[in-house]
Amino acid sequence: MNILIINHYAGSPEMGMEFRPYYLAREWAKLGIEVTVIAASYSHLRSKNPECEDISVQMIDGIRYVFLKTPPYLGNGLGRVRNIFAYVRKLRHRADGFARQYCPDAVISSSTYLLDWRPAVKIARLSGAKTCFEIHDIWPLTLQVMGGLSEKNPAMRFLQKREDEILRQADSIVSILPFADIHIKERGVTDFNYHHIPNGIDPEEIPAEPLPEKHMSVLSELKAQGKFILLYAGGHAVSNALEPFIDAEGELDDRFAVVLTGGGAQKEQLMKRAGESGNPRIVFLDSVAKNQVPALLDTADALFLGAKKSPLYRFGVGMNKLFDYMLAAKPIINAVEAPGNPVSLAGCGICVPAEDPAAIAAAARELASMDESSRRKMGELGREYVLEHHNYETLAKRFLEALE
Repeated sequence: MNILIINHYAGSPEMGMEFRPYYLAREWAKLGIEVTVIAASYSHLRSKNPECEDISVQMIDGIRYVFLKTPPYLGNGLGRVRNIFAYVRKLRHRADGFARQYCPDAVISSSTYLLDWRPAVKIARLSGAKTCFEIHDIWPLTLQVMGGLSEKNPAMRFLQKREDEILRQADSIVSILPFADIHIKERGVTDFNYHHIPNGIDPEEIPAEPLPEKHMSVLSELKAQGKFILLYAGGHAVSNALEPFIDAEGELDDRFAVVLTGGGAQKEQLMKRAGESGNPRIVFLDSVAKNQVPALLDTADALFLGAKKSPLYRFGVGMNKLFDYMLAAKPIINAVEAPGNPVSLAGCGICVPAEDPAAIAAAARELASMDESSRRKMGELGREYVLEHHNYETLAKRFLEALE
């Protein structure tokens, strides 16, 4: 069997996010399946982008990566739009050649923004392959809800027509969101082949490096002071709802320290907010490498996950950091209002209302009042759950069933 994944942002452990295409493809390659990933040469998600003239082919852990040259960009302005159109244009122009050269049995369209679908269909028709549409964020609904764009906006109307076309044409639809099928039905589609295949973890990945010296020094000092460390690791964006996490520290006593590790557009604003509070128990640290994340999480007494309230979350969420948290076997304070919550299903933490500092503080006090053995048992429930339900070896096999 040959599988072709079309994912603009596909990465690898060496290049950085996004990781899902890599882990699925690696598991398929282990089963003797030939996998080709077609990606853009530049993505803001990667920490390292490949060198590329016009087209570049690389073998990474048994996976063939085909990179199409696209211009770099900053932010979400016209530069990113040009990057997207450059990728889609080259994908469309090379569709005949990709079909002949790679002879896929299944073509997966997985770039979120919908525009790679028609080139995917063309490749599939030329090679006699089945098509699969993979939903990450629901477009254009996400742009309307999070970006405040009107559904009457010409761009939104165009994308909505494209989404409706895809939902009706795809041989199968896969989503990381547990209840994306509700949205599909709301679009008036009744006959579709839907599969929920969430994000996952690789339990064989062992951290190759300890924490940077600065991180270790700061966290060791907090431990030496006897602090109960509440830690967040990940992007600092509006959607992560970190202001209530910072504000919660104001309702806690001197036993607690709040640590935020990572970077993002909102970090400077969050640091200013923390500085204005005058609370020395709120600490900001830089991002760490992927293979240092387990060591980072291991320093915490409890982990925080938040998100703003949003009607989008009625379809569920698929946050990668949650599964890293669960694998770390630490109790989690989950301030995300969404159905099908793994923290609740596993019993590995405390779920609180989104954007509620008082509730976050109350959950922190409850966890701190537990003995260490009880917290360890709670954390282990998360690890057991994620190993059983979110192991990429298992998820890859489920995905194959969706393609049949």
